Amino acid sequence: MTELEYVKQTHMKLCANAYDMIEKKGADYNRQQQNGGDTLYNLTVSTVLGITDTTTQSILVRISDKLMRLVSLTKDPSTISEVKDESVQDTIEDTINYLVYLYCKYEESNKT
Repeated sequence: MTELEYVKQTHMKLCANAYDMIEKKGADYNRQQQNGGDTLYNLTVSTVLGITDTTTQSILVRISDKLMRLVSLTKDPSTISEVKDESVQDTIEDTINYLVYLYCKYEESNKT
């Protein structure tokens, strides 16, 4: 049985970690664009290259990658990930951020 307090504490921890990671990862991917005010620039590259029609599609592809990683990492609890600095928790936090990015870009595209 999973108690509500545990769920709330876990939610706060995961979301706080995800929140703290946004600026750090944004700088690692596109420091120049982030400093210029376009923190999600790297998510538009697939549209520039003609791979996806929209930035939201690009983000959905990245979310699907994260979900597949989670399927792989959680299928057998005894499995230890090969990439040591990307645990199940890290992948969930990344997915939280991609969902926020999706919402931001979706809202941005509907402001016409």
